[in-house]
Amino acid sequence: MVKLLLPILLPILLLLSSSLAQAGQGVIDGNVLDDPTGPWGAADPIVRSQTKARVQTPNLQAIFVRDNTYIAVMNDKEVSAGSWVSGFQIRRITDGFVYFIRNDKEFRLSLFGSEIKH
Repeated sequence: MVKLLLPILLPILLLLSSSLAQAGQGVIDGNVLDDPTGPWGAADPIVRSQTKARVQTPNLQAIFVRDNTYIAVMNDKEVSAGSWVSGFQIRRITDGFVYFIRNDKEFRLSLFGSEIKH
């Protein structure tokens, strides 16, 4: 009888034991936490942060005028108002600044400084 039930019960027991082992973990504010109610003397809880990938802003290399239109060189590519570079849309180019937008947030990149204003 045991030999007949073993092939049926073994996968069920393995499935239950793996789900119980994972039940002690949770996610709070993007951090995965191990079970804080574990026994004393157990390993310290491990906190793994789930950080978002940072988007690299384009590198502004030059601004010049061609046919009364401002052109910028960003990431080794010529761009003008309305162009896209590295996921940012160029809104406007002036003598010393490039204004661009991403996710409804506007940024200003200066030709003579590495500071980004928003």
